[in-house]
Amino acid sequence: MNKTVVICTGQPGAGRDEYLHALKSRKDFHYYHLFDYIVDEAEKQGFILNKLNVLDFYDSKPDLLESFRASALKRIIEEIRKRDGVHMISTPYHFEWKGKSYEGLRQDEVKSLNPDILLVTLDDLIRVRERLKKDPQWREHDFTLVELAQWRRAEIMGVYELSRLFTPHKEFYLVAREHGTNLLEDLIFHREKKKIYLSHPITGEDEQFFRNVQRFAKSLKPYYTVFDPYMIKDWDVVETWRRVKNRSQMKGEEVPRKIGVTIEYTDGVKRYELESWDIETAIKNIRAQIIDTDYRIIESCHYIVVYHPREEISAGVMSEMIQAKAMAKFVYVFYPYEPSPFFEWYSTKIFSRENELVSFLKEIAGKELSS
Repeated sequence: MNKTVVICTGQPGAGRDEYLHALKSRKDFHYYHLFDYIVDEAEKQGFILNKLNVLDFYDSKPDLLESFRASALKRIIEEIRKRDGVHMISTPYHFEWKGKSYEGLRQDEVKSLNPDILLVTLDDLIRVRERLKKDPQWREHDFTLVELAQWRRAEIMGVYELSRLFTPHKEFYLVAREHGTNLLEDLIFHREKKKIYLSHPITGEDEQFFRNVQRFAKSLKPYYTVFDPYMIKDWDVVETWRRVKNRSQMKGEEVPRKIGVTIEYTDGVKRYELESWDIETAIKNIRAQIIDTDYRIIESCHYIVVYHPREEISAGVMSEMIQAKAMAKFVYVFYPYEPSPFFEWYSTKIFSRENELVSFLKEIAGKELSS
């Protein structure tokens, strides 16, 4: 039988289920929302659970709720066994509630599901908080950015470790909502396509540069699954804080109490006003997560493709190249200048013309797909 089993996780507020529903509108797959199955199992024993009371119930009767979850997963496993096709199990891996942490999945449960792919749905922390404010389960809670950052870190690390329970390791991907459903569709329904991490400068670049990045990425997407790290927009918070902090230091002034952050999404520009203390307490965590997230995406990719049309080398791009080489990845570079020895050392091959790099990548993709 031809089956693909996918566990899709993501912290509350990341828009995981909306993302999956959007994919389901264009692709056919079996969808299992674990919470709905838990509710059914609880009802069989006379308990009425919903999103407003389930975590309080878990806090007071953890063994009972875990028995409901075990029964729910047994049902899901049985349904998967009977049916062919793609099977998608949706659940957070990790919950924070009243100062305690709770598991949405345990190691033995994941082993029983034996997934082919484990995904973590991500979005920037500001948009995660905006969704939580509208969610009846969470809207009474005033989450800080650092709380959400720590929650997301636990989700990523936990699911990554689950993927390493198996030999060989299961496929593990971090999927930014901003990519849209095309990336998700590629990862699940076009698994034969090689994965590319698209490395490019971010700091100091204008809108035209990012349009060029997207144009370049679009030329590769028929042949590869392309990850763009800038689709996780926490970088805009980091850059805004850096500019405000540096300006205040130069003037010998205090950082303003409120800071405006502008983020350009695929569906338009959004402007947020944040408390400076909220950013300051989270900024080190966010910076560290940007690096950790990028490196984990690199680990999940076959190639690193560097789009670097400017002469001044980006520190972030250079770091990603070094990390990629340490992971035995191929690093293909567009750089229309004479490279420095270090830049050249960490490149597998450098192309001075963009179209030559695109042609090369198309050629090797064709060879691999036909082999």
